[in-house]
Amino acid sequence: MRPRRNRPLAWALAAALAASSCSIHSRERTAASLVDAPVGRSVCVLLFDGLSQRQFERLLADGVLPNLKREIVDRGLSFDTAVASIPSETYPNLGAMLTGLYPGHHGIPANIWLDRRLRLAETHTNIFRIHSAADFLEPDARTLYEHLPADSVVVTSPMGKGAAVWAKNTFSIVTSYLKWDWEYLDRKSLDDAGDAYAGALEAGRLPSIVLAHLLGPDEVAHADGPESAAFRSVMVNIDRSFGRLVRRLKRWKVHDQILFVVVGDHGNEPYGTTADAEELVHRALASHPTEADCAGENCVLVPAEGKRKKAYDVGDAQIAVGAYRGVMIWLPASRLPETVPGAFTAKPRKKPKPRRGAPPPPKITMPAATAFAAALARAPELALVATRGAEAGHVLVYGPKGRSEIVREETDGAPRYGYRVLAGEDPIEYAATPALAPLLTGEGFPAHAWLLATAATTYPDLVVQLPEFFDSPRAPDVYLSPRDGVGFRAGKAAGHGGLARLEMVVPLVFAGPGVPRGRRPAARTVDLAPTLLAWLGVPFDPDAVDGDDLRVAPGPLPAPLPLPPPASDAPDDDD
Repeated sequence: MRPRRNRPLAWALAAALAASSCSIHSRERTAASLVDAPVGRSVCVLLFDGLSQRQFERLLADGVLPNLKREIVDRGLSFDTAVASIPSETYPNLGAMLTGLYPGHHGIPANIWLDRRLRLAETHTNIFRIHSAADFLEPDARTLYEHLPADSVVVTSPMGKGAAVWAKNTFSIVTSYLKWDWEYLDRKSLDDAGDAYAGALEAGRLPSIVLAHLLGPDEVAHADGPESAAFRSVMVNIDRSFGRLVRRLKRWKVHDQILFVVVGDHGNEPYGTTADAEELVHRALASHPTEADCAGENCVLVPAEGKRKKAYDVGDAQIAVGAYRGVMIWLPASRLPETVPGAFTAKPRKKPKPRRGAPPPPKITMPAATAFAAALARAPELALVATRGAEAGHVLVYGPKGRSEIVREETDGAPRYGYRVLAGEDPIEYAATPALAPLLTGEGFPAHAWLLATAATTYPDLVVQLPEFFDSPRAPDVYLSPRDGVGFRAGKAAGHGGLARLEMVVPLVFAGPGVPRGRRPAARTVDLAPTLLAWLGVPFDPDAVDGDDLRVAPGPLPAPLPLPPPASDAPDDDD
């Protein structure tokens, strides 16, 4: 159900914003004027929240995005399959695109997560804490902005760590919720991007990067569905607003010096069937009591022992539904005495005092199959169940009729990934594709081989990304992905957070100086940061990131042209 519209309050909040903050124009003019050594090149990123590649291509084909098509798609380099990071949620993917690290490595594994070591549970979707997400990045996870001179600009994004100018637009976001007017917010975001360029040009330079985070597509997709007229309308509004931005840049004669990027953080899967995630999990736990043994490096699933097997309190498990389709489960942890969070203890429990000289408890070996995970996988609402294996880089995947394993091999060079079916039918259906047969022997293959080979499948790049996701100590013990058409929140038309192709494959297009027109088969959105740093000519350590430089400009870049004097910013006819 849509929120009630409170226009007086909404306009009051907007007025308060205008009265209490300096303009992005003046902030960027000041920031740019203080930079001693500007990069001399500029990137403009349009980050579409909740836009799948399929929806983007349909709208382009229908002719309703003429500005994006003419200015970026028709003259740019597009990737047929650009795979977002697991899980298909905003905060882990935003972190991955900005740091070049997978969610399992940069510190934000999901929109909602729990850290047993720190006794900390975090919900990034809390409206009062959305801008604190970057506080939880790992210390070594440097954002794109932290590599750049102090002239970078971020607009309407929940993560702007290191940016010189971060226009959070908090009041505008609240206004959009209250009025249910996301076209207003996206229009403002792109106008702010233009104002940032105007400010930098007054200082005699271009900003190294301007990133506009467009929230409207995701919010409207959740409420009305990605196939709806409302979704089309919000995308048409973005296209028109982008057209206005382009006209301003052309008027200032800098349009040809900017690299434009279109990218999504995840897609949206429509659903008409609603399941109760807690009921599914509790049903499986009641019949197959299970705990997480966290004595070693990994938390692995083990059967609950002793009295708990008969009196298992299923409320001990913490269950988080991310973005209405992904489900993550943290089970009560055995043998982690000093770090078990309160979230796992329904009642206070006294910790037994160890006896002097007592031998350490025996190591628990991961069972070949976990009855709890297998029981969950048989639920008609679910497509896949994934759990950690006994060692780092080992993942078990369960489907309704079979079980498989992924093994990451750490070698002196790049890691290699092996996949094989252990029992029954292949849960991720790779075995149904004859061309993939040579990869399904369990032998390790490099990450790029898996990406290219699985790009057209239902679950592209899954063999690589699941082990990386479970590397995080904040990742869950169990990750559930539902069947198509199933979600975990009533009253919503679509969601994301699962592993389905619609949720994981997003647009990725580059257009600008040195970038040839054409198409390439596959990439990952975690490649964004190293690709942009390389194009900007900013040095970075490629061994410190998971992503790769996509080399979108294979030849030498043309030298930047001298900037023209500041021009008039007269409004367009449709402004």
